[in-house]
Amino acid sequence: MKTSYTVCGICEQGCGLKVTAENNTVIKIEPDKDNAFSWRDYCIKGAKSHLALNHPKRISKPMKRVGDRYIETSYEEAIADIGSRLNSIIDNHGANAVGSYTGNPNGFNFGGALFFSMFLDAIGTENRFWVASVDQNALHVVSENLYGNPWVSLQPDIDHCDHYLLIGTNPQISGMCWIGYSPDGWKRILARKDAGAELVVVDPRKTECASKASQHIAPLPESDWALLLAIIKIIFDNEWDNAPKQYLDGLATLKSHAQSADLQALSQLCDIPKDTIFSLAEQFAKAPRAMAIGRTGVSQGRNGVLALWLVQALNLITNRVEQEGGIYYAAGILDFLKAGDALFPPSDAISRLRGNKNIAGSHSIAELPDEITTPGEGQIRALIMNSGNPVVSGPEGDKLDAALSQLECFVVIDHFQRESHRHADWLIPGDHFLERTDINPLLQALSPSPRAQMSRAAVEIPDGMRYEWEFLRDLAIAMNKPFVMGKQWLNPVVKASIKLATWTGKKNYGFSPIWLSRVLIRSGGRFKWKDIQNAQHGLGDVNTRPEFGALFKKLTTASGKVNIAPPPFIELLDKRVNETPEDTSTYPLQLIGRRRMKMMNSWSVETSMTGMKEQEMSGDTIEINTEDAKRFGINDGQLVTVSSASNQLQAKAKLSTDIRRGVAVMEHGWGYRTFDPKTGEGTYNGGVNRNILVSNTDVDPLSRVPRLNGTRVNVHSALDA
Repeated sequence: MKTSYTVCGICEQGCGLKVTAENNTVIKIEPDKDNAFSWRDYCIKGAKSHLALNHPKRISKPMKRVGDRYIETSYEEAIADIGSRLNSIIDNHGANAVGSYTGNPNGFNFGGALFFSMFLDAIGTENRFWVASVDQNALHVVSENLYGNPWVSLQPDIDHCDHYLLIGTNPQISGMCWIGYSPDGWKRILARKDAGAELVVVDPRKTECASKASQHIAPLPESDWALLLAIIKIIFDNEWDNAPKQYLDGLATLKSHAQSADLQALSQLCDIPKDTIFSLAEQFAKAPRAMAIGRTGVSQGRNGVLALWLVQALNLITNRVEQEGGIYYAAGILDFLKAGDALFPPSDAISRLRGNKNIAGSHSIAELPDEITTPGEGQIRALIMNSGNPVVSGPEGDKLDAALSQLECFVVIDHFQRESHRHADWLIPGDHFLERTDINPLLQALSPSPRAQMSRAAVEIPDGMRYEWEFLRDLAIAMNKPFVMGKQWLNPVVKASIKLATWTGKKNYGFSPIWLSRVLIRSGGRFKWKDIQNAQHGLGDVNTRPEFGALFKKLTTASGKVNIAPPPFIELLDKRVNETPEDTSTYPLQLIGRRRMKMMNSWSVETSMTGMKEQEMSGDTIEINTEDAKRFGINDGQLVTVSSASNQLQAKAKLSTDIRRGVAVMEHGWGYRTFDPKTGEGTYNGGVNRNILVSNTDVDPLSRVPRLNGTRVNVHSALDA
């Protein structure tokens, strides 16, 4: 028996795990209750995570396409063939002819993510696409415009708050996390509510969290900005504001636009009565300590940037930033603001066809199909997809699937061959967090108080398999690209380190992520490497109090102040206030998503579905309000056709009073196949892919996030189709 203490690599909470293994096989995963920082969010996804290790369809050796099947081969052959193809494409068409897509799991694999970025830098491509463009781009846009850095994420001081305003978030299911995390956050909020704090949840659906709130407000999807602007207007009109003016630039502009807005019109836009909005504004402004939090549900609509900006503006004008019980900037194992551009070098890359500047270093997945299929200079001819499934998780997956089939070279790095990978030329094994010994300083830097913990391998990787970072390093060296800091002369040093690692049998003696994580941690100055190594259960205590005031001292905006009224935001706000409402006659409902505790987006279905009860397999269901169903002549359990301007599908109707009128709910992450590369057979993973209804051109104009929450649909009997 071997017992290992590690960090879960599934979501940002990074729960401490106790893993028991025997004969290189994990037999049990439990929460590490000696971890002082995080373990109480431990969930079924972590408990089942080891099922991927020995899954019969797991890819453990490089596999090359031969006809309609794949055969196992060596890394040497894979690297030689892939390197030759990529070099030929770069030589003939330029570096931007090679594109990349990075999925969610890569963000939890420090070595894989870091070395993938270094590989892309080495070949010189700017055609980079990332999963953030389906959920978190709006936050990056807001942070860059307000605070000067797209990676600024403010943390909630949960245990000292008297009034919580939670918008578009359901932490009972998703955890209190989103580009930052608060261990056991939801239970701590409920404890404060029991002690007398007010909890207001804003969501079109009566979520698990909304059912426990002091008050549930159910606006129309994509209208949170109107609700927030109305609240801000009321606060300004009644002089309830208490903004730290010395730290703000543009306050007068924001105040002028808010006060000139028509309250009745805003009330109609969000479909919330004026009296209710007035009460919300007064309660929030007059609460001794308060915070407004906007999360994924807000970000995934056409007004995500507007809403998240106004969430921040509401906190700022009521002096809830860098204050007890509010939100604050936390510098932990790394300090993103102090490191600035050195940690995340800025990029002004413009997408070829739509002319959009990238966001946090990547373009929107909504643009990828056309970038592959449209001829011309910079057309993507080769793609490396790292741990992603965008055919399912992105908009109009059928168009992306067709585009991927046209690539001259398509390389996938993943545990499994998923729906998005069926046209791949090469399948390269992805490593699992239970097989890694490393530390992820980038992720742990997003904690609400200083934290550091090593991930320790519970089992060895399969015989002959390389870590993702090894493959990417070796591929760059084989292509003769400058892998380290763009310096060609360092390639021989990297080669020598690889030989040393081979000779000693210790992978980290080679040029490895451990080397670089030590450098980053040393630059942060918070923890000593030796202390981290010796702390079996990690360093840090979630109860450590914040050092308030850091944000305003470290701002990297041109003025050195918070830019509370960025011109692009003001311009879009004016447009939304004055635009003609959408025609709802053809598509009267707005589609939104929901999460299940047992599911993790579209990349853990292979293990999540194991042991699920029949009623939990709800990927073929559309939930609509009972009154809407009467209007459309729909009965509970009836097979219906769901159509949008982009596509249509069939689903089973479920009638509910937990959803407001005008809204429909379908779950994300269902409806795709996992293939056995050796046989070509695919196993269908329940339900339908609701994202085919979402357009890749109808997006938030500032974040380019598709309308995963807000797309208009119609529902009618399948017999009428």
